[in-house]
Amino acid sequence: MSSCNIPIDSFQTVDGSLNVSEKYAQLMQDSMGEDSLYTRAKDTMFVQFDNLNLTAEEKAKVVSESIVAMTVQLSGAAMQTALAWETGERDGAYNLAQVKAQTELVQAQFVKTEEEICSTIKKTELTCAQITATISATFRENGVPTAYEADGCRPTALDETGLKFHQTKQVEAATYQAFADAFRKSGVVQIGTDISDTVTKGLSGDEEGYTHQQILNAERQRVAYEDSKRNHAANSASQMIGQLLSSETLSTSNEQDVQRWREAVDFLNTSHSSTDLP
Repeated sequence: MSSCNIPIDSFQTVDGSLNVSEKYAQLMQDSMGEDSLYTRAKDTMFVQFDNLNLTAEEKAKVVSESIVAMTVQLSGAAMQTALAWETGERDGAYNLAQVKAQTELVQAQFVKTEEEICSTIKKTELTCAQITATISATFRENGVPTAYEADGCRPTALDETGLKFHQTKQVEAATYQAFADAFRKSGVVQIGTDISDTVTKGLSGDEEGYTHQQILNAERQRVAYEDSKRNHAANSASQMIGQLLSSETLSTSNEQDVQRWREAVDFLNTSHSSTDLP
């Protein structure tokens, strides 16, 4: 996980006390100096005393009241100004730093908002791509839906495309091939449960398959082999009888050889002849 590499300034603590004495003294000096409003007001008052018929006691009273009032007002104003001055100097750096921090925070929030919008767009594009890939894979696997239920979401029919459709056709073709091969081999076979062993098997078949023809051919070969043996025996016996007849040595003692020859010929001409087979 990547860490944030944006430096953040740590806070600094400062002395929060106020020192207004110097500023207050400077303000009072400026307020009561030679060119100050206080000095001009005092001089104007003394000039006016010369034009008024006031006793010394009355003059002293007026001077004291006026000076006290002006002094109180000036000192209060100087204190308020000094306090505001000192507070401004103390809090100015903080306020400036606070404004700067707030500005940077707004800028950071703006950048964050931009990044979140960009991330949302990318997520939307990724989701769209994933949905497209899923739909494409579904179409490739199952075909394109041609009908939906009332909710418009679940398909109820698909067109004759897609991998599974062709796999189904392939299985059907393999099934038909198996049936065709079985029919070509064994003909029409009746499938059922054999009552003797309760096993489902082929119980009977017709005479259309080449297995039946192979059985017939095997039977023909067996009969032909038997006929060949009998034919060979009959030929041998006939040759021997012919030689006996030609030498005029045939007697009743050779009657058994003649009988064997007759039996072989009868066998070939009757039940074991290959002409009896289909």
